[in-house]
Amino acid sequence: MHLATGGDTIRVEIDDRRVLIGRSARIARIWQTIQRVAAADVSVLITGETGTGKELVARLIHKLSPRASHPLVALDGTAVSPALIESDLFGHERGAFTGAERTRPGVFEMADGSSLFLDEIANLPLEAQAKLLRVLQEREFRRLGGRELISSDFRLITATNADLAAAVHAGTFRDDLLHRLKVVHIELPPLREGREDIPLLVGHFVDQKRVRLNRPHVCRVSHDAVDLLTSYDWPGNVRELENVVQAAILQCEEDTIRPRHLVFATSVAAAPPADDLDLIFSQARQRALATFERLYLFSQLRRFQGRVKVAAEHAGITPKHIRALMRRHRIDRREFLPPSRRRASRDVRPSARPDA
Repeated sequence: MHLATGGDTIRVEIDDRRVLIGRSARIARIWQTIQRVAAADVSVLITGETGTGKELVARLIHKLSPRASHPLVALDGTAVSPALIESDLFGHERGAFTGAERTRPGVFEMADGSSLFLDEIANLPLEAQAKLLRVLQEREFRRLGGRELISSDFRLITATNADLAAAVHAGTFRDDLLHRLKVVHIELPPLREGREDIPLLVGHFVDQKRVRLNRPHVCRVSHDAVDLLTSYDWPGNVRELENVVQAAILQCEEDTIRPRHLVFATSVAAAPPADDLDLIFSQARQRALATFERLYLFSQLRRFQGRVKVAAEHAGITPKHIRALMRRHRIDRREFLPPSRRRASRDVRPSARPDA
């Protein structure tokens, strides 16, 4: 693990694929909490929207803990069928059930002396929840089909994107287990609440992925592209940002990623930025409208390769209106032309205005 800080920027490299990076208040709070709880051998519950980096935080807690000399043991609750979850947790003896052809340890046993990360803990069936609670209380268990009590000294870290308090109210999650899990609770805020981190993350993903994707020539991101990436609200958070940057690298035929290379899962923001909610209504509405206009223009110009007339027809407005919006948001349609048309447009005199 490598830690580098410069000014207000935090950069903590966990391994060659995972890094905690940012300069926002949200990243500073997360980093301070991680350092505070890593050495305390207590259960930690990490919550947050999909793609906020819950596994990254779990791995960083383990890396900074006294158990770091042992590998982290992880189990994803969404990747295991309910019928097999207890076998994965407790292990099983040979012949314990149909298909159990050999004895196999579970993650509780494998995590002895280390940390155990159970992702999407909300998916754990109620019966398995009761057994997990007993393990946390007694630190002993039996494999399925076994008689011998097995002891295991593990530090439990769990994560979920679900509202566990609501699950308790609905009767799908045990209240006593929830209290056991969240001795320390780390809530990861969405990326849209820390937009100042986006340029740093984009730079990191470009540096990391351009070599792996065999696209070493892609080494820059244009200001317009960074503005667009910062304007978007990222319902999929850091994971979605990583995927968009990766796709842009593959699409980029030059050294610079531009707006035309960016493809988003949705065309408008999922929710207003937190800062906008502090504005008066008219100002918040104007900012939201500007964000929508910019994202919509980028989307349509990219879709129709800079052809303003076609984009206007699809949008149900006039080309004059499209051009006015482009001037307002300082968008150059040439950014979206295919390579052959971009080269040709450079040879056209400004007064000629080519067909759009």
